[in-house]
Amino acid sequence: MTEAKKAGKARAVRRRHCLSCCIVLTTLAILGALALIFYLVYRPRPPRVVATPVDMSLDEFALLPHPTLKISVGVHVVVSNPSNSPFRYGAALSHVTYHGEPVGETLVPAGEIGGKATRRVEPATVVDGVKVAESPHFAGDAVAGALPFVAVVRVVGKALVLGAFEVPVTVKVVCFVRMYVFHGESSSRCVAEVRTGGSASGSGGEEWPPAGAGAKGYPEGYEFEHD
Repeated sequence: MTEAKKAGKARAVRRRHCLSCCIVLTTLAILGALALIFYLVYRPRPPRVVATPVDMSLDEFALLPHPTLKISVGVHVVVSNPSNSPFRYGAALSHVTYHGEPVGETLVPAGEIGGKATRRVEPATVVDGVKVAESPHFAGDAVAGALPFVAVVRVVGKALVLGAFEVPVTVKVVCFVRMYVFHGESSSRCVAEVRTGGSASGSGGEEWPPAGAGAKGYPEGYEFEHD
């Protein structure tokens, strides 16, 4: 085989190698672009808390002949899911407290919020009026006219990405509620917190005071009398 033929064969091999490399690089570039597009379109965005109305009604109240209290509480969390992927959450139990002591519970039932959808999450909330009336703070608060409660609602779930990947998400809402016993009315202020990824996985417990609260467990500027 002459030197010219050998050189021509080597050039042909190099061209095939270059062509193969170009095809591989082009394929990788296309796959990378498609992955970026899918990520931008379907990447999980954390849910947003749109509103947190609290309904509290006074069913029974008395100081004499013995302290009596019966109230109905409804904590409703409106959650907006800005992602294209659904947000699925399981049942979660949290506490209602009075001066830092548990006197009730909020139970969020399992559910799902579709992509680009907004849903009202309505936990079942129960407050034990007997525990509240037996508290050493009850008489002083009742005379002052306002009973302070803190209700916590947690929505714990996972955002589904491309039907295969799940990202942990926790929505936590802490509501500071005043019940005006002589007027049968209430006022409230809520603080929301959203965690995703590893921080959401490790946020199963509740801390006291909650996030956004002052030294006594209430927001700054929202302190109650007779603490």
